[in-house]
Amino acid sequence: QIPYTMPLRRHVRGRLTKEQRLRRVVEDTLVGAGLSEAYTWSLVASDPRPDAIRLPNPMSSEQAILRTTIVPGLLEATRTGVDAGAEHVALFEIARVYLPSGEQLPDEHWCVAGVVAGGYADVKGTLETLYGALGLELRATRGSHPLLHPGKAAETDAGWLGELHPSLLEGTWGAFELDLATLFANVPERIVYEDVITYPAVLQDVAVAVDEDVEVGALVDAAHEAGGGLLREARVFDVYRGDQVGAGRKSVAIHLAFQSPERTLTDEDATEARRRIVGALEERFGAELRA
Repeated sequence: QIPYTMPLRRHVRGRLTKEQRLRRVVEDTLVGAGLSEAYTWSLVASDPRPDAIRLPNPMSSEQAILRTTIVPGLLEATRTGVDAGAEHVALFEIARVYLPSGEQLPDEHWCVAGVVAGGYADVKGTLETLYGALGLELRATRGSHPLLHPGKAAETDAGWLGELHPSLLEGTWGAFELDLATLFANVPERIVYEDVITYPAVLQDVAVAVDEDVEVGALVDAAHEAGGGLLREARVFDVYRGDQVGAGRKSVAIHLAFQSPERTLTDEDATEARRRIVGALEERFGAELRA
């Protein structure tokens, strides 16, 4: 006696919570970015954390520990796909992890993790797409993680990303894992758009040599502070290391776009703002302007 059609929406009283809606946004965005959703085991044979919770009476040694991270399970699924002849594998999973709490029950956290073919730039591009869909800006800082290649690892406000350590999987692969509660806490309730500026932008580039440990994100932040309201965009488009800048230093090229909502800027306006930006970079980071 069950009808074949779904009931009318006005008769359905249930609603998705904010977290459920956002999880669906994450799923749809990652699928749109070319990833496929996977489901892996919550019980694993080993875990990167030595204090991971071990079952007192496991069914088998392969399922004896409550996972604290999703990525190792995705690695096994990726390895299976590669062994089966798949040329391009990109997987993600939204699931719980189980962190030791010192109590009888673990701390359960919803996380999203992924493994994609390619290096650091590929996985960073995936997360930039995800953050953008949520109305957020990805800010990655230098970090480290036992699953990632040294020097090719980064941290975000909600987790980590980077290039997998070459000993884990043959080839070049990127991976990420984010805590969804932390990620969703910064999602704006309402996205406010700015009016399109009808006046043309004045474009200039600047290249500065800085010490290797200076993060390019810090250079961009300093450029925005010094450029003021006229600087609409500061985007890094090249990083050079070599004999021309010397050992332990790098050259960072930044594309600058100056624009005003009130008038057409002159070249002199942009040059003065560029001068302030270069001065700020020299003062804060010891940057040297390259010819």
